[in-house]
Amino acid sequence: MRTMPVPQPVAREVLVRVEACGVCGQDIMRRRGAVDHVLGAVLGHEIAGTVAAAGPESARFAVGDRVAATQRRACHACDACREGREVLCEHGRLYGEELDGGYAEYCVVDERSLAHIPSGVDTGAAAIAACAIGTGLHALRLAQVGPGQRVLVTGASGGVGIHALQLARAVGAETVAVTSSADKTERLGEFADSVVTLAEGRFDRQVRARCLQPDVIIEMTSRVTLSESLRAVRRGGTVVIVGNLDPGSVEILPGAFIMREIRLIGSKACTLNELTECLRLLDAGDVRAQLHGSLPLSEARVAHELVESGTVWGRVTLLPRDGRKLQTRVASPAHPA
Repeated sequence: MRTMPVPQPVAREVLVRVEACGVCGQDIMRRRGAVDHVLGAVLGHEIAGTVAAAGPESARFAVGDRVAATQRRACHACDACREGREVLCEHGRLYGEELDGGYAEYCVVDERSLAHIPSGVDTGAAAIAACAIGTGLHALRLAQVGPGQRVLVTGASGGVGIHALQLARAVGAETVAVTSSADKTERLGEFADSVVTLAEGRFDRQVRARCLQPDVIIEMTSRVTLSESLRAVRRGGTVVIVGNLDPGSVEILPGAFIMREIRLIGSKACTLNELTECLRLLDAGDVRAQLHGSLPLSEARVAHELVESGTVWGRVTLLPRDGRKLQTRVASPAHPA
């Protein structure tokens, strides 16, 4: 832990008094040094809180407004931004990576990265809306998922996976969850029509044996399961790569794409409009935020260890001002956070 000056908003920036910040796998990768960017920025891109001050050109928010942030700050001037695809901004920068993020009491955010939190949405749920929920919404939209289709999600008990299942159901799709944790199978049954456990063998074989071949696969664990996803998807189906927490190459057989006309799509982050939609879905009860629990910011190390252990259901959040202990017992860190 270290003490820093409270940042000051300029131009169209807003000073956010952080109330909750989600712990994402990307944070773990940055801490490990697996992300090729300069170190030094405050971690955390899953940010929610209240407006404490606004820059001189800011007009969208007033002091005291509850706000949630997208993961990235876009330039709003390049071709991608003008097309409404700010996730592909040529000059986009990630909060918590190139810009100071939410593992702090205060954070400066561009007002065009912020959405109002509806009164019926808890701050912890709002914090994970852009990343844990919006990432899945963006992927499902890229794949053009609609009613009557079957959607399979790998890494289904993780933060993005468990919400992607709910989002797919919300548009009328049948859902299949794939997990490596047999002890999470029963709980996943609340969100998926079928559950496949990796411990039972290659999941593509199980999917075919159970006549569960999907139209779309949301691939959250591509380093481990992409080859199986390519074998499991229907002819003419779509595999969307969203998560890759274990960097490295994966072997792909071009013939599989040619003979079966499979589409392979990459997907990341979400737009401000998609964040707003996620907050609406939370407010309406169509999606329920899955929060494992919360910890004080001073125990960020414990939160990282818990996420790395693979025992987390959904997301863990950090509370910069106070924090209730996780109900799950965790070991004390060997060193301070």
